[in-house]
Amino acid sequence: MRRYWKVALAVLLLLAAFVLRFGVYHAEKTKFQQEVQKMSALITLQERTIEENRRYADVQEKLPQAEAEIEESRRALYAHFPKELREEDQILYVLYLEELFGTEIEFSFGEVAPLRSFSDASSLCGLTLTVNYETDYQGFKDMIEYLAADSRVTSIRYCTMQYNAEKNTVSGSLTLLCYLMQSELLEYSAPEISAPDTGKENIFAPDTDAGNISGQEEAS
Repeated sequence: MRRYWKVALAVLLLLAAFVLRFGVYHAEKTKFQQEVQKMSALITLQERTIEENRRYADVQEKLPQAEAEIEESRRALYAHFPKELREEDQILYVLYLEELFGTEIEFSFGEVAPLRSFSDASSLCGLTLTVNYETDYQGFKDMIEYLAADSRVTSIRYCTMQYNAEKNTVSGSLTLLCYLMQSELLEYSAPEISAPDTGKENIFAPDTDAGNISGQEEAS
């Protein structure tokens, strides 16, 4: 009986050793080999990086200056564009065109639409402004020449014109595209609006001086 018990114990020990050998040990060995492969790949990558750094050491020393020049150039480019054109900006822009060309202009407020996005999260947008005009032929040519070189970076998308021989005037509509740059590098600057000089504090108050003058004239 004791002999059979020893045999059974030996078999159990062999089975346990087998499980440990081919179960736990094999799994740990596989995991270890995978870790070795990962480390070998990382070492190879680091060696290649070191080699590349040594090869382009001179170039890397110039990178900070080159990056600073690119950033300065980008800021200078963006500075040519306004960040936005609010309604008051659009009104003053059209009033400026009226004063420049000596003609009365009707217009409708424009809407902003994105045109292109950039990797620095900035985006170039366009505001479409429709202008109805009536001027003489020379005024029309001056208007086109001015808009072609406008510092606001404006392009003429569509244009219609009709010539009135009796009045010697040109009338039609212009569809202008004002370019905007929406970027964190830019800040909105409100237009400078100065109150008109009316000669009195309240433009709605009756002009007593004018009434006295007219009354004196009638009396005389």
